[in-house]
Amino acid sequence: MSAIAGVVSLAGRPADRRMLDAMAAALKHRAPDGTSVWADGCAGLIHGQLLTTPESARERQPFVDPSARLAITFDGRLDNRPELLAALDLVSPVDNPIGDAALTLAAYRAFGVASVDHLLGDFAFAIWDGTQRRLFCARDAMGLKPFCYRVDPHLFAWASEVGVLARHAGAVPAPNEGMAGEHLAGIVTSKHDTLFQNIYRLPPAHTLTVDAIDGAVQLRCYWQADPSDAIRYRRDEDYVEHLLVLMREAVAARLRATGQVAVSLSGGVDSASVTGIAAELCRARAVAATGIEAFLFVVPGPSDETEFFEQVTDRWGVVGHRVLAQPIPAGRLRAQASAYFDVPDMPNAVMYEPFRALMRQRGARVVLTGGDDWLGTSPWAYADLLKHGRLGSLAARLRRDAALEDFIGWPAAALATLWPLVPRRAKRMVRRALGRHRPPPWIDPAFAARISLGDRLAQHESSIPFVSYEQYDTWHEGTSGSAVHGLEMLDRATSRTGVEDWHPFLDRRIVEFGLAMPADQRWRDGRAKDLLRRAMASYVPPTVATRLVSPAGTQLIVRGIQTEGGAALVHDMAAARLGWVRQGEVRAKFDDVMRAMGTSDEGRGAVSLWHILALELWAKAVISGPNCG
Repeated sequence: MSAIAGVVSLAGRPADRRMLDAMAAALKHRAPDGTSVWADGCAGLIHGQLLTTPESARERQPFVDPSARLAITFDGRLDNRPELLAALDLVSPVDNPIGDAALTLAAYRAFGVASVDHLLGDFAFAIWDGTQRRLFCARDAMGLKPFCYRVDPHLFAWASEVGVLARHAGAVPAPNEGMAGEHLAGIVTSKHDTLFQNIYRLPPAHTLTVDAIDGAVQLRCYWQADPSDAIRYRRDEDYVEHLLVLMREAVAARLRATGQVAVSLSGGVDSASVTGIAAELCRARAVAATGIEAFLFVVPGPSDETEFFEQVTDRWGVVGHRVLAQPIPAGRLRAQASAYFDVPDMPNAVMYEPFRALMRQRGARVVLTGGDDWLGTSPWAYADLLKHGRLGSLAARLRRDAALEDFIGWPAAALATLWPLVPRRAKRMVRRALGRHRPPPWIDPAFAARISLGDRLAQHESSIPFVSYEQYDTWHEGTSGSAVHGLEMLDRATSRTGVEDWHPFLDRRIVEFGLAMPADQRWRDGRAKDLLRRAMASYVPPTVATRLVSPAGTQLIVRGIQTEGGAALVHDMAAARLGWVRQGEVRAKFDDVMRAMGTSDEGRGAVSLWHILALELWAKAVISGPNCG
């Protein structure tokens, strides 16, 4: 959650110090430990600091190597420091350890633009190479650290947030209608575009190189899943041991933190696993963190997981804190749209602010999360069983799944069973016939045609040729444009709290393991995440380990919409005046969502409605409001 930013003049002029100072000031909310600006010739780098690791407390950024004419601004954490130090033949003294920024710069000196291939962790950084007159930037494999950039004829600029570039790196750009259409459809497929023309996001697992001499910009993908990777052991116990090693490594890497660490603990097996491993490591004094405390965000009613939370905290003797969900202040979401120059946070994310504030008050700067997307199963496993003629196994699994509370329903199950087997050409024909990528009814058809929205929505699919359909769907769901955008929104939502989320289950080693493990370790005897449940048996209370469903909280989105103005949000819409939506259809959708409140369908359609209203708030603030022009 630290901030990085900077500019490179492509016209050979000195970096504009006033622009750099304005960008630094706009990022102060991400930098409770101060901001610094460095400039030399045509390049200027900005760093806003949140001290989270012992090494960061001694490292001043931007970090500069004058002898090599190199400078770096680095946001993040390296998880393979011992391997890097050995590869670079460096020693990191205990009393004056090498920081992650300096270590990354040393890797660049040794390996050049291939240095990112040697890095493991969560990071975004920019290196100015004064000798080569080259800017080299990179973003981590899963996209946990944000990186946005702006390309103008005479200037290249970058920052941790889009709004900084839109407001302080030149005139406000025109809106990107294509991306606006994706937001309105509720399916953000692009990992590159933003809501502004000429402002982009660096996709996860990519590097970006800018030649300050000729202005050339080059992107390179440095990592993606290998579909041929397969982990196959003879014994179940070997899978358990392998996963245990990876989980301990992932959690330990995220306990390289100063002082106390918070754990966001719900009643599910994921966060309970992280809590148990973290508590064990802290007790053994095997990590830098001095201890952990657990925090539960309480949604009264069926979503209250207090019972399971207390079982975990009692099991490990961990101090637990519960924070009750409260209404968001009226006008907060409108204010965010103006402040961010972007769509506001989801209402339930705003409700988490007191939750994170308590973590900060308790001395934590890092919070560990649960949330596994890689060790579970997918309905596309049905298609794998059908493809291999395992009809008996398919029927048995469907019977077991149909008895579960979170079963997707028979129509969706039939689609998941048959659709993946349809040849690609036939799929295109079916989509055209059924209007599969036809925009939703609230989007104006002329607008959708102008921006080729159907083609944009079709990009929601991945082209990696995985061996199984379940692997494909697992990868797609974890790395899609919507998933990446969700992580970026989460990072931004925490940026004003002084507490940074670290995600053990998004460790690249666990992602690779999860994709390569066999299907019978994902699902067994009616239990998804079966391997995780077995591996965590000594860490998680049995009642938590056997839970198969975690309650949803989409009703919080509806409550936030009501607080922000309710029906007033769908009257006199800026998006309608721009010709983007049909206001009557939006009103109808709003009414449907509100009618479901208090029924078994409460929260149905809330997410897609919020996407519409979030884009509307952005349009009012940026295009038709006082910020316009």
